[in-house]
Amino acid sequence: MNSHKKHFQAFIYLQVLVLIVSLFFYNYDLKLAGAFSGKFSIWVFWIVAIPGILQRFRVKNKLQKIQLFLMKYRRYLGIIVFNFAFIHFMWMRGLDIIATGLPSSIPLYQVFGVIALVLLTPLFLTSNNYSVKKLGKFWKTLHTLVYPTMFLLVLHTSFQGLDYALIYGLPSAIILVIQIYSHIYVSKIQKSK
Repeated sequence: MNSHKKHFQAFIYLQVLVLIVSLFFYNYDLKLAGAFSGKFSIWVFWIVAIPGILQRFRVKNKLQKIQLFLMKYRRYLGIIVFNFAFIHFMWMRGLDIIATGLPSSIPLYQVFGVIALVLLTPLFLTSNNYSVKKLGKFWKTLHTLVYPTMFLLVLHTSFQGLDYALIYGLPSAIILVIQIYSHIYVSKIQKSK
């Protein structure tokens, strides 16, 4: 196993350990860290989207090297996205819900965030070679859940105010539009051949 994979795996194990330890030492400071965890999850989610877009546009030279590198570690990055999103949820709301029960009302942006996390869960669970082999073509179909997840991410961030909409919602929306366009572009090219 190469050193990059070992580093990704070690980072994933660290995320899980941090979440488990936080269950015993939960305090307000974790909410601040939970907010950062959500932001970092979004940043990595954008990175996960890039290699597929670059691949569909058949980029060359330096961009192709970036695309190939990111594609090689895309599953690890996807797992990191899920872990950060899950930590974000747990530290921002989940641990409070466990301690005090469901609140009487939930802001709409949180509803969008929870639905996005639910949609990410099967992607997380099937981000391994065994699932690719066992699920076959259904694996690719299942992983198209990334598109509604990205749309929900746009809503989750945009409903939190203008700053979040501009900093996180707008780039997510742009990436989503480029992803969809790249699929349409590639299918048109393949049909014309």
